[in-house]
Amino acid sequence: LYRFMGLGGFSEMISVRTKWLDTEVLRAVESETSPAKQLVILGAGYDTRGFRLDFCSRGNEDDFTVFEVDQPAVQEKKVSNLSWLSKNDANGKVIQERINAKKVHFVPIDFNKDDLREKLESHEGFRKSTRSIITMEGVTQYIPKEATADTLQKIRSLVAPGSTLLITYVDENRCLRGDDIPCQIGKVVSMARLVGEPWISGWDTISFAAFLEENGYETVSDTTQGDYNGTYLKDAGRMLKNENDLLNMERFVVARIRD
Repeated sequence: LYRFMGLGGFSEMISVRTKWLDTEVLRAVESETSPAKQLVILGAGYDTRGFRLDFCSRGNEDDFTVFEVDQPAVQEKKVSNLSWLSKNDANGKVIQERINAKKVHFVPIDFNKDDLREKLESHEGFRKSTRSIITMEGVTQYIPKEATADTLQKIRSLVAPGSTLLITYVDENRCLRGDDIPCQIGKVVSMARLVGEPWISGWDTISFAAFLEENGYETVSDTTQGDYNGTYLKDAGRMLKNENDLLNMERFVVARIRD
């Protein structure tokens, strides 16, 4: 479908982002000095990391908890689908096991009305001031910069210094600057606008590092799909050509909460 729309490489782009996040989540869990004890997925949607990643093999599952934060309607549909999978899929047993053991929690929130800090702080099982991982995947381009800043500040007040933030953003110079937008990126931007979810926020690498600094975070790395093209896609025979614009459309950031 994406190739038919002139977006060859889009599914590979999403695959790279997923693999990058998986790798960084497990890196934080496996830390020998200060392993993370909980994962907060902001705007979780249909993210399945809480069920798909094998925390048990890292010897950490007994005290590791996942909190999925999203709109109630999205979560209701997701829970229904997970219930079906747990009964009908060959690998579905782990889904119900983790829900029953309260290793995965669903935190319903209306982002336009509710207070994220209050919702998490009052939720059963959430441990304040604990070394954590926070993910904001494919979110920042859809919301005002002020909303991202507010979210980062509230999260910072809830978890321990040194906690890991995994966040993506789009390059404003390649995605939001009028007539100079590369063709393939322009199609993605137009598609988002047509479905009623326009991209409104972007940064360059310098301004995003400064933005994180202002909100109490230190940038560890800032990379793109292009940095992982060979690492993640070569063996699968799905490497994108270097001239593919999608390789540098979205940026992946690892950051730490400062003391």
